[in-house]
Amino acid sequence: MDVTGTINAGMAKVARCMKNSLDNCKTDGKIVEQQKKIKALTREIGSLALVRLDAGDEMSPEIMERYEAIKVAKEEITVLEGGKKKSTVICQNCGAKTSVDMKYCGVCGTSLQEA
Repeated sequence: MDVTGTINAGMAKVARCMKNSLDNCKTDGKIVEQQKKIKALTREIGSLALVRLDAGDEMSPEIMERYEAIKVAKEEITVLEGGKKKSTVICQNCGAKTSVDMKYCGVCGTSLQEA
């Protein structure tokens, strides 16, 4: 085979590889799309089950066990949120959120010191 034929054969091989890679990327994109759909539907099923559980419906022991764990976690969140330290204040003049460490509002300059 002459040099031109060798180059053409090499270019054809590269083109096939690129096409295969592109096709695989498109397929991977479609796979990811379906995986996202499955996750969204799974979340919807979970949300629907939680609504029923919150309404007092009973389900399988496995689901009830997990629902109890969810209730415990929600209670812990409530406790944790109650213990959070205040980090921002609302300016009484303009309504901007400002750090509790600031003496003056960064937006309007109003004093944030308590009287």
